[in-house]
Amino acid sequence: MAAARFADSKLSRVVFRNCKIMGATITGTALDNVLFDNCKLDYSAFEQVRATGPVALTKCVLTEASFAGCDLTGSVLDTCTLRLTEFGRGKYQGLDLRSNDLTTLRGVAHLAKVVIDRAQQAELAEALIAELDVTFADTLDDR
Repeated sequence: MAAARFADSKLSRVVFRNCKIMGATITGTALDNVLFDNCKLDYSAFEQVRATGPVALTKCVLTEASFAGCDLTGSVLDTCTLRLTEFGRGKYQGLDLRSNDLTTLRGVAHLAKVVIDRAQQAELAEALIAELDVTFADTLDDR
């Protein structure tokens, strides 16, 4: 499925398995008991999406996907590829990001109260440093 659009709707008790839903736009949609399993969601935009029941993305690829104005409270992203995935303002309390590489996330400042493993602290810090475009003193040219 390419360039799919879901707008102002509710998905309930739905399983997407082994799908290619690249470039999708999901806007104003409530997700209740929804599973995305082994799906390619590259370049997809999730806007004003609300998890009203269990929501899980497992083994999905979300390269350059974006989340804006979403409420993903209590949702799970498990073993997903989050390359340059961007999180805008929203509610992410309890969003379980364990088992994911967080080093290239964007919008990490919006991820208050998410769940990660202690080992992921360095990954989250690396993402924040990249986002802030920090220059390290030892890399400055001698002048």
